[in-house]
Amino acid sequence: MVYETNLPDVSQWVPRANQQETLKNALMMTCMVAQRRIVARAEAEIAFNVDNFDSGPGVEDIVREELANLLPQRYRTDGGVINDHLGRTAGDCDIIVRDDVWSPVIKQAATNQSRRAHFPVEGIYAVIEVKQTLGLKELDEAMKKLVLVSRLERPDNPYGHITENQHISNFDKEGQLLNPLHTTVMGTRLATGLTFEGGARRFGAVNTYLDRNHMVNLLCVLDQGTAWYSNAIGTPFDADFMRDRQLELILQVNGKEPDHAFYRLYTLIANHLTRSVLGLTGIFHRYGTRPPPRVTIRYPDAKFNRNPI
Repeated sequence: MVYETNLPDVSQWVPRANQQETLKNALMMTCMVAQRRIVARAEAEIAFNVDNFDSGPGVEDIVREELANLLPQRYRTDGGVINDHLGRTAGDCDIIVRDDVWSPVIKQAATNQSRRAHFPVEGIYAVIEVKQTLGLKELDEAMKKLVLVSRLERPDNPYGHITENQHISNFDKEGQLLNPLHTTVMGTRLATGLTFEGGARRFGAVNTYLDRNHMVNLLCVLDQGTAWYSNAIGTPFDADFMRDRQLELILQVNGKEPDHAFYRLYTLIANHLTRSVLGLTGIFHRYGTRPPPRVTIRYPDAKFNRNPI
């Protein structure tokens, strides 16, 4: 038998491309399906509320579940209370994207179903406030909660802190950091009489009174649109709030692809998570007190105090 003849044409061994556009946009389509589920379930919760059922937390839980299904497993999504080491709190937050590997929970929830766990602000990547129906009042309330979170004591993590426990000072760059907090207002529908552009203009106007550390980054209303900040010049075009802190920001108002609103939210938050490194050095000491004055005993002749031979 001759093994080196009649060989196959290996140039034809290429992936199928008959559904190229569908497969290329698979993640976007997954987010579109998630958006449909959120909107449908939110509408059901609102209908229950009309009939005097309690639907308040339900929509937040729905969004949190969908986001958790899409984010990499190293990121944990929870609802709960965010505190700082000075003892201040921003209260209960709807969706918290946090570190579950390096950062502690400073107070456990009473049960697995309880939302009243307390988390240190240093261990938080992103916060989302969810409104079933978003009007101007609800927008102001959500932005207030997010600004309160951003004003907790949260030390900047320098650019050379390349992992949570590794800092190379030679990599530090003045004016650049790795742990900006990402904040989002999300609505599942708009209040009657409010257009998405009108809500975005209100969102942008409120932010003009806030500095860069405290402004809210993203507005998302499902089936309506998204609004987020970009650099006026240069690249990357979307602002990352890490390397572009001296550049002018502009607000992009995107109301032309309402079925992609959740996808835009997901990609902006996921890109932020990919770039972020939290500053967790010393966190275990910050949320407690130093020991009181204590007795010390010296052992000058002990073997363990002798110079090694």
